Amino acid sequence: MSVEFIGYIANQPGSEIHPRSGAAVQPEYVEKVARAHEEAGFDRALVAYHSNSPDSAFVASYAASVTRTLKFLVAHRPGFISPTVAARQFATLDVLTGGRIAVKRWREQKPC
Repeated sequence: MSVEFIGYIANQPGSEIHPRSGAAVQPEYVEKVARAHEEAGFDRALVAYHSNSPDSAFVASYAASVTRTLKFLVAHRPGFISPTVAARQFATLDVLTGGRIAVKRWREQKPC
């Protein structure tokens, strides 16, 4: 079994102690974080899906355009986009990035 190191690319800077501010998506921040992951040797970077944030496929597309080897794990919530549109969107993104895209189906965790 191999181990992959997976990072995370947010749309804008922020954390638990530093509230997010400014534009909902900040291309310069996405580029900075994507390049940092690539330079640090990460295998993949997760681009999360939130119903109130920019489209994860477009963010991953931009991040891929400013990197060469970093792969992406793009989150997807079935039901928000029709299956045929989602399949076409992710297949196109995978071709345009040279096979650097994987899709993670997002599902709500049920409490125990």
